[in-house]
Amino acid sequence: MKKMNYLVAIVMTAMMSITAIAQELPQPSPAAKVEQRIGLTDISVEYSRPSRKERAIWGALVPYNEVWRVGANKNTLITFSTDVKVEGKDLAAGTYSFFAIPTATTWTIIFNSNTNGWGTGNYDKANNVLECTVTPISAPKQESMRFSFEKLKDNTGNLVLAWAELAVIMKIEVDVEAKAWENIDKAIAEVTDENKADVYRNAAKYTVSTKKRLEEGLKWINASIEAKESWYSYWVKADVEYANGNKVEAVKSAKKAIELGEAGAKESGKPFTYKARIEKAITEYK
Repeated sequence: MKKMNYLVAIVMTAMMSITAIAQELPQPSPAAKVEQRIGLTDISVEYSRPSRKERAIWGALVPYNEVWRVGANKNTLITFSTDVKVEGKDLAAGTYSFFAIPTATTWTIIFNSNTNGWGTGNYDKANNVLECTVTPISAPKQESMRFSFEKLKDNTGNLVLAWAELAVIMKIEVDVEAKAWENIDKAIAEVTDENKADVYRNAAKYTVSTKKRLEEGLKWINASIEAKESWYSYWVKADVEYANGNKVEAVKSAKKAIELGEAGAKESGKPFTYKARIEKAITEYK
């Protein structure tokens, strides 16, 4: 009897394996994922891509004035690693299911908190976190529905949905500066002897690019140099001093950067390629 049960178990396992293999088939709407970083915000869209197949899409396969799951199979999911604005409206960091209500002239874009749905079966307007209105535009024909990110800048980018002969553009804005300062403050709070020179130097450099917290920037670059001298740190110090209005000290620091850079180049046997750029900066400081 034990031998019989053992044989049955083997047969059942084999049948399950065959079934699993048989289920791995090409899908008419294959899964896809697109990811993009805007500033310091990571955004991903996971969706299934239906194809047109010579069918009429808008107002036909996708009816007007009805909630559409935007894609096929399970709900499209959009994830934001930080708070963002979509079409000027605030949206908190997190993962959302993505729906739309198309019409012939405008679309209502919907971000919903229920992320475990299939189609529109579990859609509940009560779970809508954000709704915004956009206007579709004519676009080159797209056989398979596609999400993409376009016109990227440090703090903005467009999420584009294209299918058939239409495209819908959603502007996404991120507060990259606030996130950068958050990262800086966290890094400084957790600074160690091993990374002190880099952490303080990077923080000081950011004060120059933003023209904010410049006095702290001077303290940070001095702490960086105290931890470890380098030609690059003195060049950053020159920029910080210049931004603080101290031109004389900026020139001194820049000359020190050249001195250290040339000494290091002589030791390594390689030319100091940044000398001309620092000399140009000295001219600007003066």
